[in-house]
This record gives sequence, structure tokens and C-alpha cells, in this order.
Amino acid sequence: MSRHRRRALVYTVVAVMLAVVGLIEIGRGTGPARRIATVAQVVVVRALPAGTTLSTDDVGVVRVPVRYAMRGGIGDPDAAVGRRTAVPLPAGAPLMAAEIEAGDRIAAARDVALRLDDEAGLPAGNLAGARADVLLVRPGPASEPTVVLANVLVVSARSADGAAVATLRLPAPAVSLAVAAEGRGSLRLVVRAPAEGR
Repeated sequence: MSRHRRRALVYTVVAVMLAVVGLIEIGRGTGPARRIATVAQVVVVRALPAGTTLSTDDVGVVRVPVRYAMRGGIGDPDAAVGRRTAVPLPAGAPLMAAEIEAGDRIAAARDVALRLDDEAGLPAGNLAGARADVLLVRPGPASEPTVVLANVLVVSARSADGAAVATLRLPAPAVSLAVAAEGRGSLRLVVRAPAEGR
């Protein structure tokens, strides 16, 4: 067999092999896609300082491939809601078990009525269902307002006989804090914008 014929035969064999491999790959590509196993991962939807009591508004759930799942990550939001963050958390961060306090969940919430500053009164509008902060203003001209309660639920609010009262839903540990603040000065209710608080 001449050199040219041997070379042509080799080229033909290689071409056939490449064609077969190509058909196999095409067959793989047109078949049903292989499903990738995923797991749930709880993430923080906004930046949170240390000591924040996690609510359903603070966390979300994404699904990630198992191979990329964070070891020690929390997969069930119910395991996080009601606990406090042990460290500051940036928005979008996966929530890790080591980043929340290991203590028991905060006890069931209580509805507490607080009398607000008579002059400031209540913010305008229907406040039921809004999220708000409560600020304490101590007596004295140089007093700086301080936040006593943050991002709490307003159950109801009313003004009667010149007095403004707001009923707030608070976790049990915050009840004594709110009652004590009521005796230290005047309280003001600052309603959060819907996008911020809900």
C-alpha cells in the first residue's frame, strides 16, 4: 500500500471516530436535562446590626446546588425567626447557625398600650399594621431622642381627650423596657415607610 493510501485510510478512520463521538455528544445534548440537586438556604434580605431579633421580614430563602451549600447554613427560616443576631450581617448574606444566639426563642409576643407625647400625638393615617420605632424624649432642653423600640408592629392607635395611645405588639423581653421608658419621659411614634418596614 502506498504512503498516500495509508495516510488517506488514517484520515478516514479518524474522521469516522470524530463523527461517532459527535453523534454521542449530540444525543446527550438532546436528551432530558439532568436535574441538579438543590437545598434551601436562608439569607438576610437587608443589613442587620448585631442584637437584631430576626423577623420574617428580615430573611428570605434561596435554593442553591448542594455542592455550593454553605456548611453550617440555616435552611429553615422558622429556625431563625425569633432569635437574635450575634454579629452584624450584610444584606444578601447566607445565615449561618453560628451567627445567631443559641438561646431559646423569644417568648410569644404581647400587645402593650403606650401613652405617647400629648403634643406630638399620632402620625397621620391608619396606623394599624404599620411598622414603627418608639423614641424616648427625656425632660430638658438639651435632651436627645433615643430609640427605645425598633421596627415593632402597630396593632392600633387612637387619640381621645387629648391623649394619644398606641397598642404595639412586642416580644416578651421588650415589654418591661417599654413600660420603664414610659416613666422616663415622653414617647413618640415614628412610622417606617412601607418598603423599609414590610
